[in-house]
This record gives sequence, C-alpha cells and structure tokens, in this order.
Amino acid sequence: MREQQLFSGEWGLIDRLGSKTALYSYIEKMSEGRDKQKDRVCKVLPWLKKYPGGLAIQVGQVQAKWFTNFQDYLLKDCGLSEQSAFSYAYAVRMALKQAVRENILPSDPSEGVKSISIPEPDREYLELEEIQQLSKVPLGGKLGAEVKRAFLFACYCALRVSDLKSLQWGDIQHNTSGVQVVKKQVKTRKRVVVPLHDSAWSIINDNVPHNPTDPVFPLLVKSKTDTNKYLIQWVEKTGIPKHITWHAARRTCPSLLHEMGVDIYTIQKICGHAQVKTTAIYTQVSDKSLRKAVDTLPSIEIK
Repeated sequence: MREQQLFSGEWGLIDRLGSKTALYSYIEKMSEGRDKQKDRVCKVLPWLKKYPGGLAIQVGQVQAKWFTNFQDYLLKDCGLSEQSAFSYAYAVRMALKQAVRENILPSDPSEGVKSISIPEPDREYLELEEIQQLSKVPLGGKLGAEVKRAFLFACYCALRVSDLKSLQWGDIQHNTSGVQVVKKQVKTRKRVVVPLHDSAWSIINDNVPHNPTDPVFPLLVKSKTDTNKYLIQWVEKTGIPKHITWHAARRTCPSLLHEMGVDIYTIQKICGHAQVKTTAIYTQVSDKSLRKAVDTLPSIEIK
C-alpha cells in the first residue's frame, strides 16, 4: 500500500487508495495535535458527523455540489453564526486542498464554490481626543497603572499584547534619529522596527539602568489575570462608549497615522503586516475625517 502511495506521489498520479479514505477520517487525522477547543479542523468534526452521509462520503467522492450543500447545512440548519459556519466550512476546504497536495484529489472541488459571507466586524479604535481622555484618568488595582502605561504605549507603536509582554529593554534601541523598538513579533516571528514618538518614550522612560533581558512591563509579564477587565473599567470610568480590548490599541496606531496623512506602505512596515491589504483593514477613517472630506466639495447655488 505504501509503495503504491509513494509511486503515485513520485509520478504525479492520483493516490486511489487515499481517495477512498472517508473524509471524516481524513480530517480527523489532520486534527491530531491541534487544540480541540479552538481549532476549526477539530471543531468541524461533530458537524460533519451529524450531516447526512457525512461519515460515509470518501475524499474522492466530494464534488462542488456536495460542498455547497454542506455549507448550506452549516449556515441554515445548525443554528451557527455566519462566522462559525464560515470557519467550519473553511476547515473542509483546508482538507480538500491538502488532499490535492498529497495527490489524493486531482483538483479542489470547493475552489469554485462561493464562501459563506460574513458581516464585517466592528473594529474599535480610539481617536486622539479619546487617548488624551484616557491618559488623564487613573486606573486602580494591582495592575492598573501598568495596564494603563502598556495600553497607551501600544497606541503609539501598534504592538500586540503578546509583544508588550515579551518586550525587553534590549529591544529598545537608541540611534542618531531617536529611540526605536526593534523586535520579532511573537505571532508572526517577523522583525519590526518602530520609531518611538516622544510621548511613547516618556511612558516607559524611568531613567533607571536596566539589563537587556529585563521586561519593560514586568507586572504584565507575571500576571495571570485577564487584564481586559481593567481596560473595560477604565473606558467605562472615562465615559468612552466603545468596547475596548488590547487589540484596539494596535488598531489605533495605524488609524491615527492614516488620519495624519502617512502612506499605507509606511504604516504596513510599522505594523509588521506581510500584506498591505491587511494594513488597509486597520486604517480606519473617523467620522471627523469623513466630514472633512465632504466639506472639501465645492458649494453650488440652488435656485
């Protein structure tokens, strides 16, 4: 059996034995080692099991119509949100693409099937006036002051909370042009260089010598507490009607830069995005900017 699989892969032939594998078993194999509570490949299995014929269909039997019907089942019959239905259908797409790479399928039957539409999520970010409001409001509790400093710092340099927690004084570099953060992002392992605004530097500058491996936000590193609750209390106390999480700070920086006229490719470098289309999602336009843009239109006299 294995010799036939190797022969098929070497000559670009279809692995007939693999194509007779049940789709459920194939995805179940893919799910090994993944997070059963969070990974979509694991989470689609119960829905595939419930789907009529979902346990019996072989990988080689999957056609565009079957995949279309499975998507409709997830969206209309399972009580799932659009986002969840999209995620589980995408897990099956992943499996089919892998089957193509393994010469089990000659082509991906889901490729021409339109994905489930999902509503664009609200991506909260802060405007400059709101950052100034927050900066004036104290945040109590054991971690309050540290959370406040770290969040405001992130608003100026677009770091994720994982990068704030891993930020060390060795990542803060001084050169002739000023102070900058130079580090690998925890999520992407991509190196970013972010020049620090004077306000950002003043947030962390305590005029004390530090070892390169010392964390910039030590309490944040040690804490096991869900620090988002601090942010919720802080925003409520300030009276800002927004649902703010740590990622809102990362979104705030590119949005402010965009409003100040910074080009999207420069913003892409600061955020460490691999693709500029990702940066475009982050560069929100405020209502104030929309009003300013409309007000630039010439007036007409209506008689």
